[in-house]
Amino acid sequence: MIKAIEAVCINGAIKPLEPVVFEEAEHLVILRLPKGTFTAAPQRVRGAMKGMLSNVDEFIASKDAEVALES
Repeated sequence: MIKAIEAVCINGAIKPLEPVVFEEAEHLVILRLPKGTFTAAPQRVRGAMKGMLSNVDEFIASKDAEVALES
């Protein structure tokens, strides 16, 4: 299941803004949003990321392209 989880980084630890339950050794992908993405009344992550990534397949293809450039 794909689920967006909003979190903040405090003293180097990533802390979800609402309770979440993960399975042991569950694989997570964390996206860092640019400063200013959220306003004084923050919108949810899905809305904030609209147009940035259209789906998981495009994200994976983008990361594969980055790795290929590093090689």
